[in-house]
Amino acid sequence: LDRCADTLIGSVLSPGLSGGEMKRTAVAVELISSPSLIFLDEPTSGLDSHNAFELVKILRGLAEAGCTIVCTIHQPSSEVFDLFHRVMLLRYGQMVYNGPVEGVAEHFAAHGHHCKPNYNPADFAMHLLQTLSDDKVQPLIQTAQTIMKEGSEIEGVSSAASGMWDSNPAPFVTQFRHLVKREFYQVLRDEMTLMSRFGMAIVLSVIIGLIFMGAGDEWGDARTSGDVEKEVNNHWGALVFISINTMFLSAEPLLLVFPLERPVFIREYITGTYGTSAYFLAKTMIDVPVAFFEQLVGLIAVYFLVDYQGDFFLHVLALTLLAIVSGSTALLLGASTTRAETAVNLVPAIYVPQILFAGFFITSDAIPVFMRWIQWGCFLKYGVALSTIVEFS
Repeated sequence: LDRCADTLIGSVLSPGLSGGEMKRTAVAVELISSPSLIFLDEPTSGLDSHNAFELVKILRGLAEAGCTIVCTIHQPSSEVFDLFHRVMLLRYGQMVYNGPVEGVAEHFAAHGHHCKPNYNPADFAMHLLQTLSDDKVQPLIQTAQTIMKEGSEIEGVSSAASGMWDSNPAPFVTQFRHLVKREFYQVLRDEMTLMSRFGMAIVLSVIIGLIFMGAGDEWGDARTSGDVEKEVNNHWGALVFISINTMFLSAEPLLLVFPLERPVFIREYITGTYGTSAYFLAKTMIDVPVAFFEQLVGLIAVYFLVDYQGDFFLHVLALTLLAIVSGSTALLLGASTTRAETAVNLVPAIYVPQILFAGFFITSDAIPVFMRWIQWGCFLKYGVALSTIVEFS
């Protein structure tokens, strides 16, 4: 894989590794945690004869070092087939043969089916099992079952070196370091998502800034108490809408992150590559700086249009905290469902109450008593409160 070390894995929409390179990469990933048992489903499919031979040769070396490897194989060449220690042949779920590779031809010859000299025994066995009738296959099955009951040992596998293949998870710090590096590259390489996040933050902030332009100019033109109240509502309304904008923009990109990564995470988690704590903290470590700069860029556009009076960096900090909580809630929502569609459908149930209980459209004391407790679980209310303190203190 050295030649494609700097090539992206790729996906359906973006080109990357070839099918054979992706197959070898999938096998290599399974070896990272030094497992004691590996199951491989047709690892040579899509590979040319040379790469298939090299791959199985490496797997044989790992097996001789104490790692048990079980795999299905698709049309192996005679060179590849000869590398295996044992082979099991099945027909409709029934075992026809289970033993050393060298004994395949002998097993069939004992029942009157002779393999031609210099003929690939794997091709011979596959062709025979697909063409023989059930009554002619039955003696082969009975013989295989008899040999299986008697038991046999696997030859050629050394157990002396099995200690080197004890599967021990890497230390937490190592897991965290590599996951942070991977997460950083994922964010950096996904240019479209990154540009859309910052682009939307700028565009919507400019729109809000133009609508509430000059709303925070200390109400110098207000003459009556009614004018002051109107100016205060406009001023505070700008704060509220910037907070609502932050809440939704932070939740949207993270909502589908885990549903899309779930297959990779589950595979790597059950193989002991890393734990859930390292995975979550690594994602948080990368998302916090992204959230900070997203709010910094967005607030620059709106701060001077609205003519905010509070400290600029305290406003950025308040919005960043709101963005982190909103993004984490979206991540939790995505992780709690098995389908992306379900997560999207649950968004209104979580985020609409945030707006209702933020205290802007209706005051808290006007909410029915039996529902007031909900406000204390709404993070938007705390975000608006922080921005209000920064702006009006």
